[in-house]
Amino acid sequence: MEPVHPPPDQDLLLLTQVAGGDHAAFTSYYQRVSGPLYSMALRMLNGNEQEARDALQEGMEEIWRKAPTFDPARSSPFTWSVMIFRSRLVDRVRRLASRGRVMEEVAKEPEPVADEHHALQALTRREDCTLVRRVLAALKSEQQDLLNLAFFSGHTQQEIAERTGRPLGTVKTTIRRALMELKDRLIREGYEA
Repeated sequence: MEPVHPPPDQDLLLLTQVAGGDHAAFTSYYQRVSGPLYSMALRMLNGNEQEARDALQEGMEEIWRKAPTFDPARSSPFTWSVMIFRSRLVDRVRRLASRGRVMEEVAKEPEPVADEHHALQALTRREDCTLVRRVLAALKSEQQDLLNLAFFSGHTQQEIAERTGRPLGTVKTTIRRALMELKDRLIREGYEA
């Protein structure tokens, strides 16, 4: 079934209202474009529904933020939205591919072992790392991304907010919830600090 595209002037009116901060207009615009954008995400993410849903949310947030930059002389609202969304989606695909390669390399890395005591410590450390990686991978991709920026890249929460374009309060809340969920999942897996 072909997606039904609304009259272009109605989209233009909605996107103009979105640029002015109109939440109701954004809800209407979301309903108009989310179906085709979700389908695009699903295709580019090899059918991964959770990643496609997360990509849709992230992409629509970007459309909300960038709505004031829309120029009707350069493209239609739908085409502009697809370009904005696709750009974020390509970034997500690259991040996922990069994360996968890093995890493969870490798993291949042998640990030097000097004696039985060190061998037992190395095995325990490797099992802990495997458990943490598995539990971390079960979090939402937004949570994973923010935790990676905070703890593996060493960015402050303010820097993360500036880098991602999210409000500082949202960054703090997302990181706090991600850490609580990570802790809960580790406890359920039987991990003891």
